[in-house]
Amino acid sequence: MTQKPLAAIIILNWNGFDDTIECLQSLRQLTYPQYKIVLVDNGSAHNEGRRIKEAFSEIHLIGNTTNRGFAGGCNDGINWAMDRGFDYIITLNNDCLVEPDWLTNLIAGLMAAGADFGSSRIMYYPETDLICSDGDGLLPDGTGYVVNPLQRFEGPGEIKPIFSACGAGAIFSRKSLEAVKIKGDQFFDELFFAYFEDIDLGARLHARGCMGVCIPDAVVYHKESKTAGPRSFFKIYQSEKNRILVELLNFPLWLIALGELYYAVRTLTRNFHKISPNKQKPAARLQPAKNFGPWGVLLKSRWWIIQNFSLIWRSRQERKSKGMVSSRIRRCFCWDVERLLSTKLV
Repeated sequence: MTQKPLAAIIILNWNGFDDTIECLQSLRQLTYPQYKIVLVDNGSAHNEGRRIKEAFSEIHLIGNTTNRGFAGGCNDGINWAMDRGFDYIITLNNDCLVEPDWLTNLIAGLMAAGADFGSSRIMYYPETDLICSDGDGLLPDGTGYVVNPLQRFEGPGEIKPIFSACGAGAIFSRKSLEAVKIKGDQFFDELFFAYFEDIDLGARLHARGCMGVCIPDAVVYHKESKTAGPRSFFKIYQSEKNRILVELLNFPLWLIALGELYYAVRTLTRNFHKISPNKQKPAARLQPAKNFGPWGVLLKSRWWIIQNFSLIWRSRQERKSKGMVSSRIRRCFCWDVERLLSTKLV
């Protein structure tokens, strides 16, 4: 009998004890036999990592003393798994629940498609009939956007190509991650800290000729925004900072200029759409928004870019030397401005 591939499931915990416990309980129902859960505790209070390990002795715990963000925490778990020869690396948010056949279908779907990486079909929770993400796409200004948000799944669905896999429920082959490793031991670039790090990884994977797909029968339920909060200043600031990083690290210089022009046009268009008297109300669930100053976000994000430009430039030069900065990325862009007026961004 052929042995099934070994899979490592990387889960981050940062002061999310109850959600993580619920996530791990759902993973105990998996039908796939060859997997290991790697829990990375990012410096949570109240000894959460140790307490979770006591309740789930089967997991491997990596306890960080500080919050290394999604990128850094995932890298800790991925490096542990890569050093031990796992065939597939999976990232799963701690505020997710999975179907029992999720991992079986995820690996089988990826192998059947001959793909290098993939995204689960991520549904909202508790509105389990609404799609949260079928993978991510890319705009010309470096912004990532969610595919098919708030649509009702009408199955069975087909395996379809995607630009990048949503980090809340993604799978990567060992070979594909080895092909895009940077800075010695980073797979997700730690300049991103949180948000768009999966978009950046998707850009590098495409530059190296890797193929990604969404696997619709591999189902994850996502509570979403449990850590940063919906529309928090942190999330908006990180998203704006990191969309610029996506451009600076992955686009040729002429495409960066085009991307910023696109950003200006898209921003003006979206703002006009908001105040248009003929605007239709979107058929989407409303989420609370915290007050924030848009100028503050713009200024703070760009000041961070200026302060860290030498690090950004060195990272870009390394990528360029490895063939990861290419004008071919323009083939992945979505230019459908009208559709994007109502599209939820990552």
